[in-house]
Amino acid sequence: MDFHLERGLRLHTEPKHKNLHKWAINEIDAEGEPIGRDQIPWEWTLYFTATSCVLSDSIDISQTIKFKFKVTEQDGTVTERETGGTETIDRQQTIQVKLRSGDSRAGYGHKEPATFKMFGTDRSIKNFQLNIVQLTDPAEQELCRAWGCPSYTSEGADFIEETIDDSFIFYVAVKPEAFARYVEKITSGSVDEIVFRVGKVDGFYSEWSPSWATDRVKILTADKEHKLTAPPDSQLEPPRLGQVGEFALFINRKLEFEEGVNPTPDELDNETKRTVSRTKASTVVDPQMLKMMRSLRRAAWFVVGLLTLIFIVTLLRR
Repeated sequence: MDFHLERGLRLHTEPKHKNLHKWAINEIDAEGEPIGRDQIPWEWTLYFTATSCVLSDSIDISQTIKFKFKVTEQDGTVTERETGGTETIDRQQTIQVKLRSGDSRAGYGHKEPATFKMFGTDRSIKNFQLNIVQLTDPAEQELCRAWGCPSYTSEGADFIEETIDDSFIFYVAVKPEAFARYVEKITSGSVDEIVFRVGKVDGFYSEWSPSWATDRVKILTADKEHKLTAPPDSQLEPPRLGQVGEFALFINRKLEFEEGVNPTPDELDNETKRTVSRTKASTVVDPQMLKMMRSLRRAAWFVVGLLTLIFIVTLLRR
């Protein structure tokens, strides 16, 4: 397996600003000269936002081959025995979330996404993943761990070389009731965004800063690919990927509402003018309508006069 690392790593126990940090990690070139600034453990908050989510429901069945064999006992008798034939069934549900660096929510967290790179490289990590599973024992404490691996090339099936990109995965184990709630939200389509927040991640490093935010993070993995040269008398073991001290998961349903906009004075004045114009227009009578109303008025007077004449004639006949 050939890891794609361009620089070596050195534990620096005598940094220039020892009042700020007692030790640091340096990337070094082939001549042993440091590249870039001292890298020290980064414990502050970092955010990730989901780009996709898959609910995986899997079953894995494995069986051992069953066979018989004969054994000669101490008394000379031959006994036939049987072994194998066992079956193992592994059922598991996993929520697999693809992540990108940064927080998509307005007004929360550090808005500028940080760039993550493996120690020994200048490549930005593109593949982040969050795997959520349920605890097998509900009494156990919910936890989060981290794992990562630099890009490498290995010989796969049919002796074909395969190159794997830099990878990084968070593993979160939650109680069964919480996991069931997440599954229900996903299957019902009640999820619009997933945001993941971590802090105090072993193996995360950055340059010293007086701020709580950083835009560059280096990652020290737990495996042998990240060899660290240390002074002979040093007993220091720098933190490597594994433990995550703080984490938070937000599975949100987001609704957008149209906000009312207060009109400006000019808009109010224009609306008033339009209202007056509509009022004036409503008071103007159409000429044809006016002519018809006059005809109806004459007809009404004719009917009244006719009824009066009939009434008078009726009285005279009596």
